[in-house]
Amino acid sequence: MSTALVLVWILITMQVLTIAACATLLARSHRRDASRLARTLHRTAPALLASGVLPVPALLAADAPAVAWGLWGAGTIAAALVHAAGDTLRDIPSPQAVTRAGSGS
Repeated sequence: MSTALVLVWILITMQVLTIAACATLLARSHRRDASRLARTLHRTAPALLASGVLPVPALLAADAPAVAWGLWGAGTIAAALVHAAGDTLRDIPSPQAVTRAGSGS
């Protein structure tokens, strides 16, 4: 296995881990304080973008197999979905805010 192909698999693995970390961060941020979610979303957006763009040169240089291209494409779609879900969560009040508003205090 060539060095470029090893780099492809490392970058795709890092892409998956970055997407999972950003999704977890956005979900936790919404649960704690939905008002700060916009700032968290702006911080995770560059990481999600980079996770989709960085593997492309390695994929092209390594003449990567279709499986690697497919995983990269699925990861890119997942990154877009994580960002869209985070953007949607900004409009939904956090569970703590709903509980406080419902209790009348």
